[in-house]
Amino acid sequence: MSSEVDEPIEVVSYDSTWPKLFEEEAKRLLAGITEKINAVEHFGSTSVPGMSGKPVVDLLFGADDMAQAHKVAEQIAKLGYENLGEVLVPGRVYLRRRGSPNFNAVVVVHDGELWKYFVLVRDYLRAHSDEVEAYSAAKRETVDSGATMFLDYSYKKAPFLKALAERAIAWKMGVVSVN
Repeated sequence: MSSEVDEPIEVVSYDSTWPKLFEEEAKRLLAGITEKINAVEHFGSTSVPGMSGKPVVDLLFGADDMAQAHKVAEQIAKLGYENLGEVLVPGRVYLRRRGSPNFNAVVVVHDGELWKYFVLVRDYLRAHSDEVEAYSAAKRETVDSGATMFLDYSYKKAPFLKALAERAIAWKMGVVSVN
């Protein structure tokens, strides 16, 4: 199933229209979802001002539990998204809509481990412009090295993202680095 998620990618400079696209798409989807949604957030690179990334606006939906997450995903699929299920990451239902513009929708347990991770990394990047520059450069270098397919790109930038997430956790906990 993971091969179904693979697709060509590109990394582009930040586009100031991304937040508006998120707002419009969130409103459209919420109007068509009858299942309870606890929250919807803009996350990923398109949610961080100045961040380079794939030109794909990411929407994060919070459900009460995974059974409800799958029901929400079924309704999102009826609104034009491809439902790839819990591909690659258990506990995360992944959907995508390709066109112009491109969107990903992710449904997880609200305030669960994945929800907290996605929001923390976003908030950390929003508060640290030096990290935005470093992560943007790492993404461009990854693509420049030939990783132009989603799975290869994700795999090759994973060590940088893991270290970034560790710094975000330390930031949240108030831990100061002595490096």
